[in-house]
Amino acid sequence: MATFSKTSEERLLTCHPDIVAVCRELIKQMDVSVLCGRRTKAEQEAAYKAGRSFAQYPQSAHNRVPSHAVDLAPYPIDWNNLQRFKEMWLRFDAISRVLKERGEIMSEFIWGGDFKRLKDCPHIEIKEN
Repeated sequence: MATFSKTSEERLLTCHPDIVAVCRELIKQMDVSVLCGRRTKAEQEAAYKAGRSFAQYPQSAHNRVPSHAVDLAPYPIDWNNLQRFKEMWLRFDAISRVLKERGEIMSEFIWGGDFKRLKDCPHIEIKEN
C-alpha cells in the first residue's frame, strides 16, 4: 500500500480536514502526490503570472486557511496521461461520497478537469454553495 511522502504529507496538512480525510482513503487505493495545498500570497501571484491560475491572491480556494483546494497527481507523474488524472478524480469523488454519506465529512468537491477556461486536472476543491 502506498503512503504519502514527507513533502506530500506536509502539503496535505495545510488543507481542510475533509480534503485530508478523502486523501487518506485515496492513498490506500492509488499512489498520489500532493503537489499543493495552501498557497501563500507569493505562491498564488506566481501561479497567476505563469498562467496556472486565473485567481489572484486571496481569491483562490488555495489561499484559505485551511486550504479549500488541493492539487494531486497520480504517481509516478505523467502529465500526458490525462486518463490517470481522471481515474484519480473518479476515485476521490467516490470516496468523498461514501465519507459524506457516513457523516465523516460535510463537503462536496469539484474537479479542475471540468473547468471551462483552464483545464486543471490536478486541482480538486471544496464546492462552495
